[in-house]
Amino acid sequence: MNTMIGKTLGSNRKLLLVAMASALALGSLTACANNDNNGAGSSAPSSPSASASAPEATTPAPSQDSQDAEIAAAFKKKIEAQATLADLNAALDADIAKVSAETADELLRQLLAVYETDLPKQQTAFEADALQQQLQKLDWTFTEEQLNKIEDEASRKMALDALAGGYKLETAEGFVFPVVDYGKLKRFDANVSPAMKDYIALLAAESDNKTAADGGLVISWDELASRTLAAEQYVTNYPDSPEKEAATTLYLRYLTNLLYGLDNTPIFDYNTYKILPEITDLYKKIASEHPDTATAKLAQQFLDVLDKTDGYVFRKGDDGGQTNLPEVQQFRDGLEAQARSLLGS
Repeated sequence: MNTMIGKTLGSNRKLLLVAMASALALGSLTACANNDNNGAGSSAPSSPSASASAPEATTPAPSQDSQDAEIAAAFKKKIEAQATLADLNAALDADIAKVSAETADELLRQLLAVYETDLPKQQTAFEADALQQQLQKLDWTFTEEQLNKIEDEASRKMALDALAGGYKLETAEGFVFPVVDYGKLKRFDANVSPAMKDYIALLAAESDNKTAADGGLVISWDELASRTLAAEQYVTNYPDSPEKEAATTLYLRYLTNLLYGLDNTPIFDYNTYKILPEITDLYKKIASEHPDTATAKLAQQFLDVLDKTDGYVFRKGDDGGQTNLPEVQQFRDGLEAQARSLLGS
């Protein structure tokens, strides 16, 4: 039987790691309050008496702009010097409350870029047989306490350094690998802009509870729908955000899973190739409860297509295998372009 359209993790370790790490899931999001660095005004001092001594000269406090520039430059210098991720996180812990929300966004953006570069290196390092053998001896979950039980010193240091740098360890098909623990970055919610706060929330939802593994859906269909709508909401709420395209990519991945299904979690009955009743109900719910969204409009379009095919997603061929239906194939072929058009991107 041909596999249905959709992405799979595959058996290859590196493809699995890329799929798991990109997870790129992703509830209602709230805006955060920017850090207010302006002091309250004080009442004017009374005039000094003739006999009072002259006040001592004081060094003017640095302006917010100069302080932001100084902290940003120091953080950039750390990155250029290839400071560890643990050191970079410590620097943000120490300084992010001192800067404006705009600068805080940029600092966090730079940290995310470091993770993007460092993650493949971490994944490769974790492929070492010696490390994998040590990790297989431990109990899930991989806490600091658990990792300290690793007998081999080099393996123990590698695992603990990853944890200290903001990674967490996941497993799939008996293999242990690192992913960025975006949930830890929510500690900066009070310091960054609403747009950055909501973007981190999208990433954290995925790293806290991955959408899929081993070619199947891990979360519920309702949760997948919620993540799809949340990602769309980000794109529409923050059209000028530097993170818009990344959020759009995440939205398209969720949307594809929602309307295509996954190899091991299909949207249709494998025996009949007809859409599952619970999936039809979900699409109708999305269309009725969120009618103005791109997700709802596309769900309704797919329902209209299924009406034309009498509910069939595929047809059974002469050999018993699945055969594409032109109406369904046409909808799928144009899905991304349609979604981007509805999003205005």
